[in-house]
Amino acid sequence: MGLSSNCAKTIKIQQCVKLPDSKYLHINDELAGCFGTEDHGDGRTALVLSPFGKNVWPVKVDRDAKGAFLGDGWPQFVAAHGIGVGWYLVIRHEGCGVLTLKAFDASFVIKEFGLTITVLSPAEIENAFARKPQFIVPLQRSFMEKMPIPPEFLQRGYISEEDLNRPRPIATFLTSWHIELKKDGPNVFFTGSEWPKFLAYFEIAETDVLLIKYQGCMNFSFETFQNGNNEHIEEKTSSSQQSEQSPAAQCQEEEHVSTRRRTQNNGKSMKQASTFLKNYISW
Repeated sequence: MGLSSNCAKTIKIQQCVKLPDSKYLHINDELAGCFGTEDHGDGRTALVLSPFGKNVWPVKVDRDAKGAFLGDGWPQFVAAHGIGVGWYLVIRHEGCGVLTLKAFDASFVIKEFGLTITVLSPAEIENAFARKPQFIVPLQRSFMEKMPIPPEFLQRGYISEEDLNRPRPIATFLTSWHIELKKDGPNVFFTGSEWPKFLAYFEIAETDVLLIKYQGCMNFSFETFQNGNNEHIEEKTSSSQQSEQSPAAQCQEEEHVSTRRRTQNNGKSMKQASTFLKNYISW
């Protein structure tokens, strides 16, 4: 049986976590609610989509005294993809029990799995989903005045030297926020008078985690996650994806995020997940 219309329209829920040194991964109640385990019950199955886009990994969703967690199948998924302790993961429920994942390694830049992974076949690596260049920043007090772009992100050349070497390079968020970029040797910072105003306007705090996506042509989008502790990070409502973007920003892709809600899902078959993959667009 294929996906129902309800599955196709399921509102997406996501969570950011810092991978702990433990076998299983605890998830928040909102994400657990997608599997009917927010308050009770266990034994449901999540279908975790490989970043390579072809394999679906069945992972059991269980509960213990600390709450819901990704159990049997999760250690195998982590090992096969070379994901390490301390990496930041953004996990999103796409509907019908399917989870997708973005991984940010120790450099805080989204992992390009195909560059290093040898566990999977060359064909799987070749078919990896392409994603917009993006990085994640656990904020700290000094970053409220100027925030560095991770060196690895700069070294990959996503932002051209021509753009960075302009007399006054500007990063644009939401077509109306123009943030100064300042070079200091090999380092580049978001700074200037508009940067603190930008953070204040979107209620971004020094304890938050900021995910920034480069859309090209010096246009950026962002998402914010509230960092309760090192392993459990809640999504905040402030996001550039929630604001209408001007048609004039031709280089900035449109992203749509609906209001989140809890849904119950009894787990879907591998056949349903395969049908989902046919229409999947990476985020």
